[in-house]
Amino acid sequence: MTGLFVYRNLLSRTESVVMTTQSHTKTYTQELQSFEEAITPDERNAMRAYLQRCEVRLSTLHRIATAFIGGAGLLLLIPVFIKDAFDSIMQIMLEHLTNVYPTLGTTGGWALTLVLYAMIGFPLLLSLAIPLYGVYLLLKDVVHFYFTIYMPGFPANLLNPTFALTGVAFSVDESKDQRVKREVMRYQYNIQTRMDFMLPFSQKRRAEYFDSIIADTEGDIIPESRDLKKLRDNEIASISIKDQDVERFGAAFGIARSLDRPLVQEVAMTEMSLVRHVLYLRRLVLRYVKTLLMFIWTTLVSFTMLPVLKDDRFPTLLVMALTYLVWSIAVMPIMGLPIQWIYRHRQENVRDYRNHVDRQLTMFEDGTRKVAMVSVVMASIGVVLAFFAEYA
Repeated sequence: MTGLFVYRNLLSRTESVVMTTQSHTKTYTQELQSFEEAITPDERNAMRAYLQRCEVRLSTLHRIATAFIGGAGLLLLIPVFIKDAFDSIMQIMLEHLTNVYPTLGTTGGWALTLVLYAMIGFPLLLSLAIPLYGVYLLLKDVVHFYFTIYMPGFPANLLNPTFALTGVAFSVDESKDQRVKREVMRYQYNIQTRMDFMLPFSQKRRAEYFDSIIADTEGDIIPESRDLKKLRDNEIASISIKDQDVERFGAAFGIARSLDRPLVQEVAMTEMSLVRHVLYLRRLVLRYVKTLLMFIWTTLVSFTMLPVLKDDRFPTLLVMALTYLVWSIAVMPIMGLPIQWIYRHRQENVRDYRNHVDRQLTMFEDGTRKVAMVSVVMASIGVVLAFFAEYA
């Protein structure tokens, strides 16, 4: 009985929230319609001019992102480091895999040898893992920059991935009584070949691409203004066009998140879109720079160490331990360089800016700080053990 009471109470609250939300939505819609009627021609021209400026800004942001997606520096360094440095170092380590503590006996000597190799091997693997982790975060940022599952104007439970740079439809209030918009849509739904232009797929692929998403979302993917019943009732969709094709056509608009919005809502969407793109782009650019710096530092250290390792006059394991100790100590300062460059004129007082750098810009180094500290400790132990093996 208690469970039934709780369920009924929860159901009652849910229905209350839904009714309140619907009431607010209805009130907002009525207010918006009144506001649209009161907009002056100068205000409309101002909104149009703003949208034009924003289109230029958005295209600039995407050009910046495209430049970093190319990632010429990373594409050059990744194969060079893995092919010419990492495998050579691993080969040298395996060639010297022998009991370096013969005075401790077979069991004791091999046990300490394996400890030494672990102390050196961890920083070695970390020198590969941290730059690759940066590449992973960079690729994730690119996906987040270009794709989203949320879009104002669509149902909250519609989570179909879509391009963050959405389609732009002609605003419904840009003509008296929506006459222009009506004719635009009549043109789209008048002849089958016009619909085929936007859906250049076979019937099998259309069913696979669109029918499934319509069914899975229970029709939520189709924008409200392109609902089949509305199009038929308003005599927009030609009777020669099948209902199935009309719904697929609407689903395509939904997948592209092309919604028939008033001019005011289009301005609001553009403002939000600009903020969203800037949030992701600034993080993407900084992570690219940090990842590139880590690849440069690791490659420089590795190629500096390789000639020394190949010279029999130098103790191989001691050189490796010392090299990776230096590498580990410099990891965090190097990843912090981009932020220091931004605040180059405030270096006299670090506290002035440290608390003003938000977590989005420091997640890369925050995620690697602990393992970098462990690497310093292990490399230090490796130096001691290697020195003991060489000179004890």
